[in-house]
Amino acid sequence: MNRLHFLLLFFVGSLLLACNPTVKQSIDQQDTVVYPDLVNLKLTGQVDLPDSTQVYINTDENTMQPLLSAHVVNGSFTLAGELAEPNFYNLVMQKQKFKVYIESDRDYHFEGNVSGGAVRSGSFRTNSVAQNNYQTMEKVLKQELATLQAKSAGLRSSFDNPETYQAAVEQYERLSKQRGNYPDQLRKRYLDDPAVAASFKIYLIKEAMIGKDNHDIYHQILTAMPDSLKRLSMYRQAMAKVEQVHDFFAKMPDFPDIHPRNIVGDSLNLADLSANGSLLFVFWGSWNKEAKADIQQLKNKSAALRKLGVQPIFLTWEKDFDAWEKASKALSLGKHNYRLNTADQEFMVTNYAVRKLPHYLLVNAKDLKLINYAFTYPLDGQLENKLKEELWK
Repeated sequence: MNRLHFLLLFFVGSLLLACNPTVKQSIDQQDTVVYPDLVNLKLTGQVDLPDSTQVYINTDENTMQPLLSAHVVNGSFTLAGELAEPNFYNLVMQKQKFKVYIESDRDYHFEGNVSGGAVRSGSFRTNSVAQNNYQTMEKVLKQELATLQAKSAGLRSSFDNPETYQAAVEQYERLSKQRGNYPDQLRKRYLDDPAVAASFKIYLIKEAMIGKDNHDIYHQILTAMPDSLKRLSMYRQAMAKVEQVHDFFAKMPDFPDIHPRNIVGDSLNLADLSANGSLLFVFWGSWNKEAKADIQQLKNKSAALRKLGVQPIFLTWEKDFDAWEKASKALSLGKHNYRLNTADQEFMVTNYAVRKLPHYLLVNAKDLKLINYAFTYPLDGQLENKLKEELWK
């Protein structure tokens, strides 16, 4: 290329850039990240740990990357800097994590309890309502569970006395049930309380088990949140979790009119069973001891099931025909014992989450509408009462 051509190209290029001043602006805009909910933090702490002990903040989603970091000096530390948004973060020291909700315009001071050179516990003094809600709830939960555990432990001597044994067993079962149910009850109490911070309610839903009994109310709570909170990643995570379950139930189809075959080759005809009140589909496998034990108990309750109008139907996707046949005969399952093909198995897994055996589906025999897609077989001998609760809702 001669000098004349080079000068000509340079002139044309300069002219194009001059006529298009938005080029640099668009490049600058692409390189600029805007954080509308940026949090300026100053968190002080008092903890009797050796100098140079690292203290840092991270998130549950990214535990490997400290977002802010400092070191203990003379038993104190100060963490200062910017965080992308209000959220529950972890204050970490000596691999111990302390949950803290960090938001703008709030004061935070951590006080740690050290024993044997290691931090054992700690709490925050703060004017953040959400963080105080969290700390209070954790304290109440710990105290109540400890109380119930102590009551259970106090029954040990009663187990050794034949006269008090049965009453002690029943009391122990009640206490065990209370311990299992208390976290959900406490969560519900906080979600129903208008004085509890909305951001803490989002956190409670995000950390909860979402299922048939709570997905709808959780969806309502999240939908009613202010727009300023809907921008936060914590909200998006909670809503995505709830919507997945919400959609699962909203799109759940009626039980399909499938025609699997039994051991002698006869096909299932659900229309022939429509006179029954309901159908209890029992998913099992010859290899599954728990399923076979439940089936034996079901058979022992056959008279009660007939009285309730409940017809058990046993379904498996057993690949080994001989193993299925042998187990079926040992359990005396009769003609309503069928083997699903691959397509029917995939339908059950996709639409009803039938993944772990045993699994029970309770279905209206007349219209094949689901009564309960995951009926829980009671282990306390109260099968009839459990079925009545489902059928008479």
